[in-house]
Amino acid sequence: MSPLFPDSAAGATPPPPDSYPTIAGTAEAEVKIQRSRFIGLAGHAPDESAARQFIADVAKRFHDSRHVCYGWRVGVPPRVLENRSDDGEPSGTAGAPILVEIHKRELLQIVVVVVRYFGGIKLGTGGLARAYGYSANLALEGATIRQVWQGRTFQLQIPYTLQKTLRHLLDQFEGKIIHEKYSAEVTWQIWLPHSQWQSFRKTVGEATAGKVVLVEIESE
Repeated sequence: MSPLFPDSAAGATPPPPDSYPTIAGTAEAEVKIQRSRFIGLAGHAPDESAARQFIADVAKRFHDSRHVCYGWRVGVPPRVLENRSDDGEPSGTAGAPILVEIHKRELLQIVVVVVRYFGGIKLGTGGLARAYGYSANLALEGATIRQVWQGRTFQLQIPYTLQKTLRHLLDQFEGKIIHEKYSAEVTWQIWLPHSQWQSFRKTVGEATAGKVVLVEIESE
């Protein structure tokens, strides 16, 4: 298992992306190839523990199967881990093709398991790789893909006279208002993508002559 985004030689960690795709819920598909029965199952897994639990649940459900092979990519960018298993199949014929299907869709926080019931006909290494990849692909085709957005949350006090200006800037930097409160001034809680918040803060300071200051709200 290794990080997908390792630190650079200088020790710097790349900035996190503004969003990444994962799946919502679970998906399952089945196919028969040369008498062997292949069942692909995909599930959301935010971390290694969740991925292992999903695999254990599948193995228990299909306890009489010959092989329970898998691939996963878990974590939150930029620190993502991946792993795979051929579970007794020839090396590289099961886990790797499953991971290829995950990579094709650039999915994160996901585990895909392919269960095989042997049908008595050997498929060869090429045939096995195609069968496991195809089974994983079928499961993922039936999955609901959702986009997870990453950013930071801030609070700011805005004079009424500057509210229109701030709304325009927030749209310009792809942010959104989470909560508004009106009293002597306007209080906003806003969200900004990772790639935009620093530029937004600088622009707001310049546009308001320092009257509006962003105060970050730490995530729980």
